[in-house]
Amino acid sequence: MAAESTHLRTLLLSLSITASLTGAAHRAHADSSDVDVSAFEYIDVVETSDGSIWKGVVVEQQPNVRYKIATADGSLHVIQAADVVKLTKQKNPSYHAVAAAPDPTRTPDPTRTTTTTTPSGNGLVGRYHSHSDLPAPYATAGLRIDPEFDTVIPLGTLSQFMTNTSFGAGIRVGYEFLFGNFGLTAGEQTRVTWWGLPGNAGDVAWTLETLAYARAALHLGRVAPYALVAAGLDTNYEYSHMLDMSNTSLGFGLDLGAGISIAATPNLAFDIGADYHAPTDSLNSQSPINASSEYIAMHVGASLRL
Repeated sequence: MAAESTHLRTLLLSLSITASLTGAAHRAHADSSDVDVSAFEYIDVVETSDGSIWKGVVVEQQPNVRYKIATADGSLHVIQAADVVKLTKQKNPSYHAVAAAPDPTRTPDPTRTTTTTTPSGNGLVGRYHSHSDLPAPYATAGLRIDPEFDTVIPLGTLSQFMTNTSFGAGIRVGYEFLFGNFGLTAGEQTRVTWWGLPGNAGDVAWTLETLAYARAALHLGRVAPYALVAAGLDTNYEYSHMLDMSNTSLGFGLDLGAGISIAATPNLAFDIGADYHAPTDSLNSQSPINASSEYIAMHVGASLRL
């Protein structure tokens, strides 16, 4: 009798476990079955370290932990964040518009219908809205290091003094925040221009810019046009070989610029642009003539996106 009782309890326990597992599987399938992948114009593409590529809709995400993606066959897959190499969006080839009116009693789920994420390492660092027709940014938020080479065209009093077209070099270091397709960068800009003076080769003049800058960019896939403003300190140096005298003056520097960046890889872009340096300082504080460093600088360079 005792043996039969033990056997009965074991049977009931087995049935209970089986029912629980079946219910869990049913719930998992139910969680994904209400996602009509074909109703999404853009789908998520998850690439993992083992070479697998999962296409569907990310229905749940825990940064640095895991992702849940519903695929077109109605199944739900759980992917650990540590295994994710890349997460992007692409056009859904099976997309069809849904004409049905929205249910006013249902609260919209923004993670399913409007956003996607771009991982950096194992975490989430940016979002863009998939309802937009703009291409997804080919960049993530992060540090920017932008070295450049400049061709400088003098204007105003500099051109009147017959200063020749000159050359310079500079670097910008900042951090870019991404808000959808829009990027906002703030940081520090340094540039030195070595002025090409006519006449005596022993004469020397240069301008050193040490400015804080802000840049706004619109990321359209690999291409990102931008506008820039920078303000800070100008250091102007002059040396006259004939008089054997030098002068250093400090003044307010202001740059207004624009350009375009073209990404070669997610971490490297090429940059071309120009900026106008306003006549806000004085080249020589001891001179009775108010000569300012006014010029246009055209640059080519690179952008390291870290």
